[in-house]
Amino acid sequence: GSVEAAQVGIAVRMQDPSGKKYLDFHQKLLNSRGQIDKAKAVAAAKDSGLDMARLEKDMASPEVKATLEENFRMAEDIGLNGTPSYVIGQQVVVGAVGLDELKEKIALARRAGQP
Repeated sequence: GSVEAAQVGIAVRMQDPSGKKYLDFHQKLLNSRGQIDKAKAVAAAKDSGLDMARLEKDMASPEVKATLEENFRMAEDIGLNGTPSYVIGQQVVVGAVGLDELKEKIALARRAGQP
């Protein structure tokens, strides 16, 4: 389900150069409950005002496939093996660790001068 949801996300970005609908799409997904799959991602895209016929076409495009393959390679190279995963400063955080822990890790990285 997460791979299909990622396909939707890439297709959303392809048709929204400004990034406004892309941000709205992600906010809708991140505020939803439960596992994110293709159905939830497509519903969020529709609610964000995307062209659904183009979305379906773009999801099957070589560009989406190539983007996913590149992301998988990068994730493997840095040791990300699950979702959600985050890179905070020099640390890789795998899993849903919770908002408080994420805030703490971000604050520590900022104090250390890490991006």
